[in-house]
Amino acid sequence: MKFPSNISIELAEETGWHIGDGSMNFYKNQGKLRGFYQLRGHIEDDKEHYEKRIKPLFEKLFGTKINIREMPSTRVIGFQIWNSELINFKKDLGLPLGYKHQIEIPKIFLSKDNLKKAIIRGIFDTDGGIYLERKNNKLYPRLSITTISFKLSEQLLKLFYDLNLRATRYSQLYNKEFNRKRSYILTIRGVEMFHKFMKEIAPKNPKHIRKYQGFLNSQNL
Repeated sequence: MKFPSNISIELAEETGWHIGDGSMNFYKNQGKLRGFYQLRGHIEDDKEHYEKRIKPLFEKLFGTKINIREMPSTRVIGFQIWNSELINFKKDLGLPLGYKHQIEIPKIFLSKDNLKKAIIRGIFDTDGGIYLERKNNKLYPRLSITTISFKLSEQLLKLFYDLNLRATRYSQLYNKEFNRKRSYILTIRGVEMFHKFMKEIAPKNPKHIRKYQGFLNSQNL
């Protein structure tokens, strides 16, 4: 396995995936403590993204082969790796072990606009959604990113402001089987901001691209 020697646009996007869909920690394995990393998305919605974008880019960045697996019992698709050096590399970037309640974008990716856009792309492609609502016989677009990390929501608000993308944030409290979690939802609304986001952030998840193409087609009717 190899590790990137510079902070690139590709590493920024991959780090965005980690913030959205990833988790890592050290666990006992074969009698010793070893690093474990996994990245998982929705078995249907994200299948194409994992197979066509995540797999080749991850393999290029880290010089290792990964197997994308479907897990029907939990409705997820993704991969996992036992590798302590990978965990230490990501930890040194500024990513946390274990629970991601306090996760935030490592400062090293906040120095240039192209890195900011790439990490937003990675987060949006894993934790974001596009919703098209019919208003006055036209489709009205809304983009959103949901996170349980207040710190991350603060960073994203500032990044959107820096990139002249108008965004709002609200919070919502969930209570599933006594597991209470407050989520923070960042939203970008309207046709102008939708076009700007899709052009400048340039999501790579095919489900987002199809939604945008459907919106464009509806405008030409």
